[in-house]
Amino acid sequence: MNFLLITASTLLLSALQARLPTAWWLGGIRFEFLPALVAYGALTFRHRRWAIALAVLAGLLQDALSAAPFGNTGAAYALVTFALFSLAHTFDRERLWMQMLAGAIASVAASLTAVAVVGFHGTAPKILLLAMLSAVVTPLVFFALDFAKWRTRPA
Repeated sequence: MNFLLITASTLLLSALQARLPTAWWLGGIRFEFLPALVAYGALTFRHRRWAIALAVLAGLLQDALSAAPFGNTGAAYALVTFALFSLAHTFDRERLWMQMLAGAIASVAASLTAVAVVGFHGTAPKILLLAMLSAVVTPLVFFALDFAKWRTRPA
């Protein structure tokens, strides 16, 4: 994928994640787009180093936008990317359930690293709800990035 396109997508998705209002009807949970981007990189890129680089960048951006210690989410995303990239050849990337599962796994990993610092008291329902929301958002991110990739292909 084009370096400029993935950089712009990363910055756009992190800005959306930071600026969209919280879902007050769901207990103040914020929609997260960066786990979907990590899942996209893990299941789409051909080289592991670029997928892990994207995961670390997305994790550092997420840490910069939150109160979590800097680097925790990047490490979690890198581990998730390593695992998903290793399994990507066995699963069909185009399957909706695979996209949703990858987004949910990335979201749970990021949530668990953030909660490990703060404490686990009463956070399990919010982590599960956030994983479900990320699972719903992930196919939309996959579609948007695939469409952008298709539109910017050489003629």
